[in-house]
Amino acid sequence: MLDRATIERAQSLSAGAPLLVALSGGGDSTALVHFLAEALPPALLRVATVDHALRDGSAADARRAAGFAQALGLHVRVLTLAWPEGPKPAQGAARQARYAALCEEARRCGARAIVLAHTLDDQAETVLMRAARGSSWRGLAGMRALSPAPLWPQGRELVVARPLLGVRRAALRAALSARNGEWIEDPANENRDFARVRVRQRLARLAAAGLAPERLAALAGRLAEHTAALDRAAWALICAAVRFDGETIEIARRAWAGEDPVRARALSVLIAAASGAAREPAGEQVAALVQRLDEAEFKAATLGGAVLRRAGQRLLLRRDPGALTGRADGPPARAAAPLPADEEVVWDGRVALKAAEPGWWVEARGAAIPELVCGPARAPLAAARPRWLLEAHARHRLALD
Repeated sequence: MLDRATIERAQSLSAGAPLLVALSGGGDSTALVHFLAEALPPALLRVATVDHALRDGSAADARRAAGFAQALGLHVRVLTLAWPEGPKPAQGAARQARYAALCEEARRCGARAIVLAHTLDDQAETVLMRAARGSSWRGLAGMRALSPAPLWPQGRELVVARPLLGVRRAALRAALSARNGEWIEDPANENRDFARVRVRQRLARLAAAGLAPERLAALAGRLAEHTAALDRAAWALICAAVRFDGETIEIARRAWAGEDPVRARALSVLIAAASGAAREPAGEQVAALVQRLDEAEFKAATLGGAVLRRAGQRLLLRRDPGALTGRADGPPARAAAPLPADEEVVWDGRVALKAAEPGWWVEARGAAIPELVCGPARAPLAAARPRWLLEAHARHRLALD
């Protein structure tokens, strides 16, 4: 059942480091832990159980889930989420916090790959949910067996592996039962307040009417091939036309040629990299900007927290100063961030900084030029040994090794 090719690919990216396995205690993830424990030596596996701390009994369930892994001789840690502003029951917020905790744990234990137990059923549900929201064909490609961690900057240089993406949920539970394995039934799986639960129930009705989950998953697989091809073409264009220079992305206009979908994909990724944004701008807005770049009178445009300006035969893409320092009619300024001594901190999603002494902060002042502050003292950003992440961000979004 385990897709060994996906696991081997994750291992090759990990270069000997352990794989971090996410264990919720449900049937899918518990089966995944069993399969991996049978396939790999314990030294190559670490297990993390996330306690979302959103309901009574979650801590006990997390401890019980951890016991499943410990019984197989695996090293496991329970990661308890904190909600400083009070519990947030929305599944989207919990998902983001869960991924952030897993990424942090992966860095702590030296893992480069996080292994998740998403199944064929999960893939079909994802396609159905995105179709209902009017998603583009890229969204309908669903989840990939191997993809970048879906967070930036927390997920930089990390991948997620899904070696059960071709397996039905019922088959996993049957295999787990054959091993006398236990699992925990999450009460949230029956709560119709959650969109995925409603979609899961709708999918069961569609399956009874002849639209099997396998058909939706197959559609996602075919579209995923197109998304991967488009991403490769976009990176080839970036390699031919783009130079990353610190916090500036330079685009050679003469080399910025090709089909509009490829240029739009490349530009979308570059805008996210220049702005440090967790999300790319809306596809229709990027497509419209691509058309404007061909116009002789094009001078400048802002989109997605970045500003693109024409400079002779070049286009210069940088962080939008107004988005960084805040606008009266828009989002507030990017918050200042502390820089613990000798600890790398990513600020504004664009630059990794490391201060030599404690007490320093990074903030944007005046004309959006970031600088270091320590009480009344000021220092240039260069004092914190900046490592600009724009190229790494672009590679991350295009799922490049």
